[in-house]
Amino acid sequence: MARYWTRPRIVFAVWATVELIGWLTTHFFFMDLRANWLWLVLSVVAFVPMIRYMPWHNRKLRNILVLWLTTVAVGMVFSFLAFEVRALGILAAYLGVFWLLLMGVAFLINAIWWTPGLFIIGGVVQIVAGLLPLVFIDLLFYQYLIAAVAGTGAMLILLPNRPLRKAAA
Repeated sequence: MARYWTRPRIVFAVWATVELIGWLTTHFFFMDLRANWLWLVLSVVAFVPMIRYMPWHNRKLRNILVLWLTTVAVGMVFSFLAFEVRALGILAAYLGVFWLLLMGVAFLINAIWWTPGLFIIGGVVQIVAGLLPLVFIDLLFYQYLIAAVAGTGAMLILLPNRPLRKAAA
């Protein structure tokens, strides 16, 4: 069992747990600005094993880490501004959708560097889930539950991932 829990799988499991906790908490306790503070704390917690695992000197891992740091930072900025800037106010009603689409696109970009098949599947799952409340407006109330299933599911899809192999010298 210990051999199964490689560093990448630990990172994926931590993110899956963080997403599940974050989305369920957002849906059941607060769909307002306070959710952003929870997500900020959860994201920092989830980035700790990611930063520890992904050595900066490895170009591929550095690209992946920068992708995710940038994705989460940009997403958090827009999430906070949605409650502060009048022009972005409509985004506050669609934050689950916004994050699903953002994370889905980041998954597809991540596929450039590592295990494209699983990241493409995870990206498509999140993008389709993000579009559902836009197509079926009655689902908008459930966008955070949809995000919990799709976001957590996308991370769990990655668990069969094999660790990166060192390039032949």
